[in-house]
Amino acid sequence: MGAATTRTNAKPIIHDPDAQAGELHRQFDTLGSALAAALNTAAVEGGGWTHEAGHACYGTVRLCHPRGLGFTLIHEGSYRKGAAGRRLSVRGTYPRDSSVRQAEPITVSMDRDPTAMIRDIVRRWLPAYLATIDQALESARTAERHRAARRAMNRRMEQVLPGLHNPHVSDHEAPHRDTSWWSGAQWSPKAAPARASGKVRLSSDARTANLELTGVPAELVLDILALIDAREPLEGTVSPREIAPARKELPAPPPLTIPGEVIPTAQAAIAEPVTVDDGSYVLF
Repeated sequence: MGAATTRTNAKPIIHDPDAQAGELHRQFDTLGSALAAALNTAAVEGGGWTHEAGHACYGTVRLCHPRGLGFTLIHEGSYRKGAAGRRLSVRGTYPRDSSVRQAEPITVSMDRDPTAMIRDIVRRWLPAYLATIDQALESARTAERHRAARRAMNRRMEQVLPGLHNPHVSDHEAPHRDTSWWSGAQWSPKAAPARASGKVRLSSDARTANLELTGVPAELVLDILALIDAREPLEGTVSPREIAPARKELPAPPPLTIPGEVIPTAQAAIAEPVTVDDGSYVLF
């Protein structure tokens, strides 16, 4: 990019964006080196901090820890006047796949000593960051495990049905894609013929999937349903077995005779009482 020239009192002033970006990079590289040294001197999170100055036109530097922690200082408000234009935003470094809520950013003065800046960051911002970063890192590790599982499942499915594809994802995303299509019957390619068209959508961890089929021949429908049926088929032959003889019927109880009363027996529901000479009733 070329330099722009203006005149003030007939004296040319050269504005070179590339030179300005280079100067900002050197300035923030020096600042980052001093901040990393302050972090390591204070043994923040055990030390081991490094820095990386950015090349943006507004000035930026990132502080990195071996455990995956980090934060970036960005000069976002250079257009502001006075002290407000000399403050740096502090934002946490999070994995790309993190879905946790991030720590709120703060600002620190870029005119302060680097050691004082680090003390301010450690006191005001670091606790909130540490409270979220472990969960964010675990979330990223889980996402990577799920991508690996989808890659493996996609390879297995492509071996079974080579026509699987997804035209809506990049070459980088295709191996771990979650959705694949294929064309069947007269629409299937000659190199990968299929008896029906469909779509398969893998779950995040590739343990289950949603399967949609269209144009399925009737006989193939029966085959698919038979595969889905979880009942175990009966095996073996039917053979007769000996049954024990029925037990003889128990004899009826003898009639009961009680003077002056009628006592029901097993046959009382169908028998009529008969009066004898002494005034008693006998049930038969």
